[in-house]
Amino acid sequence: MKRIDIFMPPLSNYGVLHHFTEKMYEALKRAGVNARLLEAKRTDPAPFIEALFNDRPDCTLSFNGLLPDNQGRFFCDMVNIPHVACLVDSPNNFMGLSKSASTIITCVDKASVDFFKGTGCKNVLFMPHGIDSSLKFDPAAKREYEAVMLSSCIDYEAIRSAWKNKYPGPLCRVLDEAVENALNDINTPYYQVFVNALDRLVQKQTGIDPEEINFIDLLDDLEMYIRGKDRVELIRAVKDARVDIFGSADGPSGWKKYVGDKRNVTIHGPVPFEQAISIMKQSKILLNSCPWITFGGHERIFAGLACGALVITNENAFLSSEFKDGESIVFFQHGRWEKANHRVNEYLENRAKRDMVVNNGREIVMNGHTWDHRAAQLIKDLPPLLKSL
Repeated sequence: MKRIDIFMPPLSNYGVLHHFTEKMYEALKRAGVNARLLEAKRTDPAPFIEALFNDRPDCTLSFNGLLPDNQGRFFCDMVNIPHVACLVDSPNNFMGLSKSASTIITCVDKASVDFFKGTGCKNVLFMPHGIDSSLKFDPAAKREYEAVMLSSCIDYEAIRSAWKNKYPGPLCRVLDEAVENALNDINTPYYQVFVNALDRLVQKQTGIDPEEINFIDLLDDLEMYIRGKDRVELIRAVKDARVDIFGSADGPSGWKKYVGDKRNVTIHGPVPFEQAISIMKQSKILLNSCPWITFGGHERIFAGLACGALVITNENAFLSSEFKDGESIVFFQHGRWEKANHRVNEYLENRAKRDMVVNNGREIVMNGHTWDHRAAQLIKDLPPLLKSL
């Protein structure tokens, strides 16, 4: 792989995708790859097209893209230049990528790799999020926040209430079963939990035809429900420490609907990615909820530790293989909320213990989970896939 062009995304909530794109570009450059960062202007795309065709790369890359146009055509297939689609979210809304002959997909969750392979897609890799290798913090700086959550509110109760108007009764029962199992089974991805529940329903001959099911809508609802419920219950579990939430609302009342009665919780508006990093550096504990990932790593986990914050997060098999509970990270289990509250208090009261876990976790992150490590993986894994296209 001698040349790669990286596409800046047109849109990005809180600047996350722009940040990821810039840091991957910088990491590839440091690794000696001849890379360009290109941005297509909606009002004047000509310079972008000219740059691409005047000096054709071996492949292009973007985060959460490129999806097909309204006619189902993929840009990479039309120009005959392979594209690497680095997904940072769940696969629900990216299933169409498997139809592109020239697209290579990377997934933050290994379970999503299996998901795509199950659809017949061969060109898919496991690549968790990464962080900036230059990320540092001042150990002597004051940390004014006891516990912080950087997440939007998801009105999961409203999502569930809408099921009865969107889906037939049998499918609502499948969703009802799936949400409980998905939250309590850390080893099985939510979409597999749904399929398992659906199989049991079909075996009962309820008249539901799987061929007529809109799986994208159903999986979206299931995913958003478990995301919303898990983060709310994690916050409500913290009884004693002050919790500061930075995130947007969902619905007219947002976070107030779910945690407005808790005197130890302070609600702030959403912040851009760079400010979120600054907040992590001022936090003693970062509360992270990612029940949709069953074998992978989210940027907040790596960034939190790199910024000197103790990360309390959902356990999954990948994280357990990289970090050790109580030594380099702290895990919580959905439903065991009294223990989660105890662990928050335990690490707030014992700074030496907290610092030990953070320092161990940070070392693991900086030695294996930066964008430089992800770039090195692409340099190794992409050439054989590109050759096979």
